[in-house]
Amino acid sequence: MGFVRDLPHSLVAAFRSTLEETSPADVLLHVVDGSNPQHAEQVDSVNEVLAEIGAADLPQLIVWNKIDRVEGAVPEVVRDPYGKILNIKASAVSGAGLDGLRDALAEIAREHAARVLAPAA
Repeated sequence: MGFVRDLPHSLVAAFRSTLEETSPADVLLHVVDGSNPQHAEQVDSVNEVLAEIGAADLPQLIVWNKIDRVEGAVPEVVRDPYGKILNIKASAVSGAGLDGLRDALAEIAREHAARVLAPAA
């Protein structure tokens, strides 16, 4: 499980039980240390655990944190060509990008509410 593998057993258990709480969520906010050279492996490890607990299909919003430590990175809401939010780049320390994160969460909440409240066809 990547970075989880090197943790003490009690922390691994806590990590797994924390992720198990995600299963009823509408969206998973996946915060990743964008400055960590092994960030891809960390993302994969979290996704492996999500798959193991049956939560792999939960919508995820990846937040690349610590962009203040990544050369050339700027705070932004990254979207695909159709306008779907792919990820957020932000810094919790400086606050850069947090307004974009709040706006993205509000947009996701509105979209979810529209789907839930839409009349059945």
